[in-house]
Amino acid sequence: MAAQIVSMLETVTIAISGFLIKKYVLLEPDMEAGKQRLFYWLTAIITGVVFLAFGKDAATLTVLFLIGINSCLGRKEHHLLGLLMMLPLPGIINGLLVPVLLVLPYLLSLSVRETLVYQFIMYGVLFVVLLVFYVKSKAWRDWFRENMQHRRLRISEQFLLFVIGILLLFFSNAVSVQTEMGRLRTLVIDENYGNRLVSFIGISSIAAFIMTITIIVLIMQGNKRSFYHEQVSGMQSGMITLMAEIVENRDDNTGGHIRRTAKYVEAIAKQLKKKGVYRDILTDEYMRDMIVAAPLHDIGKIHIADAILNKPGKLTEEEFEEMKTHAAVGQELLMYAKEELGESGYLNTAVDMAAYHHEWWNGNGYPYGIAGKEIPLCARIMAVADVFDALTSKRCYKSAMPLEKAYAIIREEAGTHFDPSVVEAFFAATKERDDIINNDRMEDII
Repeated sequence: MAAQIVSMLETVTIAISGFLIKKYVLLEPDMEAGKQRLFYWLTAIITGVVFLAFGKDAATLTVLFLIGINSCLGRKEHHLLGLLMMLPLPGIINGLLVPVLLVLPYLLSLSVRETLVYQFIMYGVLFVVLLVFYVKSKAWRDWFRENMQHRRLRISEQFLLFVIGILLLFFSNAVSVQTEMGRLRTLVIDENYGNRLVSFIGISSIAAFIMTITIIVLIMQGNKRSFYHEQVSGMQSGMITLMAEIVENRDDNTGGHIRRTAKYVEAIAKQLKKKGVYRDILTDEYMRDMIVAAPLHDIGKIHIADAILNKPGKLTEEEFEEMKTHAAVGQELLMYAKEELGESGYLNTAVDMAAYHHEWWNGNGYPYGIAGKEIPLCARIMAVADVFDALTSKRCYKSAMPLEKAYAIIREEAGTHFDPSVVEAFFAATKERDDIINNDRMEDII
């Protein structure tokens, strides 16, 4: 009876540990709050039934499979990868439990009765630790849910956990134990390799246990550092974007242009990715950087005189030449920001957007006269967004152009002014484009 209770406690511990590791170490997302709670109850019921019908091993496999299913259901994309991420989980769980619950009793030559008492004590300690975590860590768990659930493990972290999981699975299986004639003995090691190797494996598994705890702590600290880095980057981005809005407000544009162009950039980029165009460039990180950087594309206008920015009539040749300098000036300003604030993905993209968004596909643009794919993709996307919004917006020197006429100009200049693939993506994003236009008109009415 006591052994049965210990087996049940072990299954419960594996279930709780698995869900905690899935969420806080492997960073696999949960389902919606209500659905997640329902899934916990279903896991408890299903695992309990399997335990009573088929025993501990079947129940353990069931709970690990259910954790994998939960990971799949919590993901917004790449659902089946949720099961792949669960592969190191059995090794990590066993590697954490076996040294504490089985290796020490074996090395101390405890009897079965003494081992059961020891394991009851350890499960009690574990229960108290989990209870304290639940009661005392609400603020931390709320912080994690709000700020860390979007983060995913780096490739290097995933690889490290996979290796650790495999190693720990080997160690935990190597020192798996059974009872025989009132004493603990190993299943494989004693019979085939002798007691010396048993001791070595036992000590190694304890070392692996300590190493796993260390790695888990380092990953969780890395999560926290990543959050604060993103928070600082967000503050930097917000301050620079505020500067961009101030620049835009100088020509009576009230910041609408930078908001709309950022939305057009996002819509075009998503269509390009959907079509599989420039897939080697359009990573998720690159797209995020483009959207954040888009408001900075005209920041160089801060050096343009108000008399030119707000001139109601056509610019003279000299005035137009001065206006054209805003691209190179914006590049210089953002390069200086990089030097002061440090390397940043969105600042790198902002530099390219500011410098090259007036370059033409055929090489007739400014300030450098580069052509084709020499122009960074982010600048080619911004070129379409910038021109379309300029055509369809009211400015101090012109009225807003009808949409159909603006569409015709964008089509006509594909292959001369614009990258044809970008123009195609712009017109493919019909719903997103119409939503941006209609929302802007509603704001004007309000």
